[in-house]
Amino acid sequence: MDPISHGIIGIAVASFSHEPVAMTSAITIGSMLGAMSPDLDFVIRIFKDDVEYLEHHRGFSHSLPMLALFSIGITAMLSMMPFDNFQFWTTLMWTFLGALSHTVFDILNSYGARLFQRKRKGNILTLYDPIVTLVCFGLIFNRQNGLGIFALAAAVIGPYLILRWYMRERARKNIMKALEAVDTIEDVNVMPSLKIFYKWDFVARGDQYNIVGQYNPFRRNPIHIIKKFEIKDKNLLAIVQKTAIGKKFSQMSPSLHIEVIDEEPTYVTVRIIDLRYFFRNAFLHQGTLILDSAYNPVESVFHPYKLSKAVLVAG
Repeated sequence: MDPISHGIIGIAVASFSHEPVAMTSAITIGSMLGAMSPDLDFVIRIFKDDVEYLEHHRGFSHSLPMLALFSIGITAMLSMMPFDNFQFWTTLMWTFLGALSHTVFDILNSYGARLFQRKRKGNILTLYDPIVTLVCFGLIFNRQNGLGIFALAAAVIGPYLILRWYMRERARKNIMKALEAVDTIEDVNVMPSLKIFYKWDFVARGDQYNIVGQYNPFRRNPIHIIKKFEIKDKNLLAIVQKTAIGKKFSQMSPSLHIEVIDEEPTYVTVRIIDLRYFFRNAFLHQGTLILDSAYNPVESVFHPYKLSKAVLVAG
């Protein structure tokens, strides 16, 4: 989710501490900062590059050991400030719960996060979800919440997440059925839309085509095909996935397409496309790989966020 949403969720977590929600409260500030702290992994972009950032984003920084370290650091910082009746261990606990909320909600969207050994993704929530935000604002404005309010919030959020899961699975079944006329569909990856929370993006892998589209359950014709890529050489995909850039893309995304964009007697230029994120008429993450006539890698470039941006990938 976005940093502001995480901060709001962190403040909502603090509302159960039996202290008034206020910017003069160490618990409120600690939980809010804790809920935003895992995204400090953005420093990877400053000291390295976008490729390293995309490879490690929502990785170790979102894991339990780092959540604990972030929480200790934030609580230690707050202990140096003039808060009334500051209690270190109580503040640490609520700061950690705020940090934990960050990873839990990141796991629920399409990019996922790593809480334990490997990254998990629920493909249920968008980067910004209005229902979760409204519930959190209700908790914040109520200021001091008890077990009854917690049960009420859980009674809203729990069924809402189940409904989102049901909507995703229904979308998957309808998409597979509709695309039977186009191709023999092997798998459909359905994800929350990047822009509108009630829509779903999908990538369908077929025998002849990779199909990218969007599903809107409130339209008479709910399926809109955005791009249809012909699969021309499945053996080439296996070759690309063994290269350094191919491994990076394979670790990052389950939905890849490759196409030959230039072929000469001695070189073949291949475009690698992460089909998951289509935004402003372009795919966010692409790569260019040059192979020699024996299909050995000569040069590879990662294009993060836009095709005009290029980061050389070694290996």
